[in-house]
Amino acid sequence: MTVPSSQILRCTVCSRAIEVCECCDQDDCPPPICERDLTEAILRSIRSLYVHRGASLTEERADEASVPA
Repeated sequence: MTVPSSQILRCTVCSRAIEVCECCDQDDCPPPICERDLTEAILRSIRSLYVHRGASLTEERADEASVPA
């Protein structure tokens, strides 16, 4: 059975035909998004956590010396 083109759900980012919105799992979502574009949006929103080798991951307070006397 074919679905009329007016009822095909398309991703609002890449216009790919999708079955349901990956964000809310609704087949009648007004701004649907595909899994690939949702994943890319999530990855772009995550803060970069690159730390140089040897760097401390703990925060130092301003009144503490960085090297003990």
